[in-house]
Amino acid sequence: MLKKLSHFVHLDNRIILSIKGRDACEILQGITTNDLRQIQQSQSTLFLNTNGRIISEAILHRPQIQQNGEWQYCNDEIWIDIDKDLKSTLVNHIKKFLIRKKGSEVKLNNQEGDPIIDPENDLSEESDYKNIVAVDPRSSSIGIRMVTNDQPDIKEDEIKVEKKEHFDISRLTEAIFEGKEVVNKIPFQVNFDFWNSINLSKGCYVGQELTARSYHTGVIRKRLLPFKIVSNDNIANLEDLIIINGQSEIGKVVKSSNNFGIANVNYLDIDLEKEYQVGNKILSFILQDKLRSNLIKYTKLIQQRKQ
Repeated sequence: MLKKLSHFVHLDNRIILSIKGRDACEILQGITTNDLRQIQQSQSTLFLNTNGRIISEAILHRPQIQQNGEWQYCNDEIWIDIDKDLKSTLVNHIKKFLIRKKGSEVKLNNQEGDPIIDPENDLSEESDYKNIVAVDPRSSSIGIRMVTNDQPDIKEDEIKVEKKEHFDISRLTEAIFEGKEVVNKIPFQVNFDFWNSINLSKGCYVGQELTARSYHTGVIRKRLLPFKIVSNDNIANLEDLIIINGQSEIGKVVKSSNNFGIANVNYLDIDLEKEYQVGNKILSFILQDKLRSNLIKYTKLIQQRKQ
């Protein structure tokens, strides 16, 4: 599979937590936004607080172990792929629900550095785990995600090894946000409803009531969207500058680098084909096909509700 790829990036900002035990999946089902019962190999999800704001985004993985000469999925274990800067916050959040679950036999382990298999934290007490190689569950356009104990054997004449910034640009161009970029935000503001991360028909979970209300009432008027500056000259940092359409304010730049940036935009007031002014520069929004399609669909839904 690697031979079909053109680039490889080591995401050293991510770590793996393991939640393991008879009640592990039940506990996660009650504190995440996606429906864990529908997971195949990997699944994008969110952990929310009681106010419906994001504590952490995560990618959940089903590990496989070898038993009787065959690879089998673990029915009592899930790996949680998160930004390492949010590890302590998320571990403390999950532990609250482990304590409340009386008689629960669940272990929450975490490890740092490269090894996935580590006897110190019980991740390999039964057998070696199979490397996970799966299309990123948020969008296939940002590539294949690997969770592996060993550095893959990469032939650099076939696959170019890139820095993490290469992956960051790829995901930000798709309006996919991670780590501290999403903390304390409403899921819809950072587009997680577009990236297979929220199941609006599952049962109750922490933050579910406010998430459902936000979706059905359309109260989230702003989303983070990527843009490019329509010029080739060197661009100073545009952070915090207001984006205007004539005399009207439609958004604000939250992050920029060279000719690329992210803005918090009132998406109901923009024409995706138009250009807008920020400072003395002109910008246009970058909307890849899936993002454009989802945004148009959701905007029409909100407009219909107003009628």
